[in-house]
Amino acid sequence: MIDALQQLKSNLEAKPTRGRSYEIISYIVDACLQRDDVYEKLTFEAATLLHCCGTAAEREMDPQKWMPNISVLQKALNLTQTSEARRLRFGYSPGGGRGNVSLYWLELAPEEAENQSGRGVQSDEVTYRRSVPGSIKPSITARFFFKKGEIKNRSVVGTAFLTSIMLASLTWIAMLSLVILSLVLQDESINMGSLIHLLIAVIGFLFIWKQSLAPWFKVIDECVVKAPLGVAAIFEDSCEIEMFRHERSRWTRLVRFSADCPLCGSNIELRQGKPDHVLPLVGRCIESPHAHVYSFDRMTLRGKYIGP
Repeated sequence: MIDALQQLKSNLEAKPTRGRSYEIISYIVDACLQRDDVYEKLTFEAATLLHCCGTAAEREMDPQKWMPNISVLQKALNLTQTSEARRLRFGYSPGGGRGNVSLYWLELAPEEAENQSGRGVQSDEVTYRRSVPGSIKPSITARFFFKKGEIKNRSVVGTAFLTSIMLASLTWIAMLSLVILSLVLQDESINMGSLIHLLIAVIGFLFIWKQSLAPWFKVIDECVVKAPLGVAAIFEDSCEIEMFRHERSRWTRLVRFSADCPLCGSNIELRQGKPDHVLPLVGRCIESPHAHVYSFDRMTLRGKYIGP
């Protein structure tokens, strides 16, 4: 057991991989190697793994919803081990009822049995998780509007926010129009310098429009889009804005959708579907973003493998 754990730790250090499953494996391996009796079975609750491996925002989630499927954990474990040293497997005891919690542990796999890495999970389907409301911190400028990470569109604050977006868009268009008009009305003939200034102005306009203003108009039709620049706090990971209906009112909130990749055990994040897919948003594995690609349905929180 000790040799297998040490070999697994060496493999993790030699080939660092991002993802929730690998962070859980690394934590369990370190905990097992630090115990006095390495032959004693050391079990871990989902709440313990969430507290030690999850981010501050994720710690507000239900531990069972945060934990990857046991088959995804086993898949990640198998990919970490070499074919000659694939001797460890995940043990799992599902909880149920009051006081009975799910337990996870590492154990030696039977030598006579071939490790079935993918049993119990379909590699062509994923289940997404939606972050807990208020777990994503807005930026300093957006904090006034997004109380607890969400805003009621037809409230006083919501109306003021949407009005500011409209005014900012009109102002930005007016500024570009003034730049073009000044170049057209200048007395001197248009030269290369003027064209360069115009090109820089157009590129800057398109960048600010696409990254900061356009998402607020797209979310009306698409319901979920990538969060514009300057909305989430600077140290927050990639997140989305979602528009939804609650009690006959429309709300807009900061949210993060994620899943576990059944092909490699890493994390799946929502990213732009183009240019290789027609869908506006798709789930892409952070370790293989162009090969492990899944569709995204915000209502069912499920996705199908759509390939590279």
